[in-house]
Amino acid sequence: MHSTRSNDFSRFFPANERHKNSLLLILASLAILLSTSFCILTPRPALEFLPDKLPAAQVGQPYQVDIIVSRNVTPVGNYSISDGALPPGLQLVMDRTLRIGRIKGTPTQAGTYKITVSVWCLGTNVNGQTGEKQYTLVVGE
Repeated sequence: MHSTRSNDFSRFFPANERHKNSLLLILASLAILLSTSFCILTPRPALEFLPDKLPAAQVGQPYQVDIIVSRNVTPVGNYSISDGALPPGLQLVMDRTLRIGRIKGTPTQAGTYKITVSVWCLGTNVNGQTGEKQYTLVVGE
């Protein structure tokens, strides 16, 4: 006797359990492929860095400024200096809890320092976003 119920899916799945598993694997693979393709083809916004400009520092005075990235789709993975160098006594570190960059320390040498801060964001099925911002830090006597 044939079932006439509308929720009888036996006509869509072969009776053999191995075939059912194969069909489910194909459907799952197709779903992953489609979601990955969507992520690759979907443009992501450019990362935005704050502050726009670094405040001036003074030799021998403690200095700290937070660099915050926004418009990221996934969490920030790391901050780094990709070009230039901070003044002696300062370093760029990442606060892993807040996912922000922090320039901190006590500068020991006056001057004008040009740096590029680079950021990469974590990826899931695809590569995460990347971005960079050029800054100038003036250290006074």
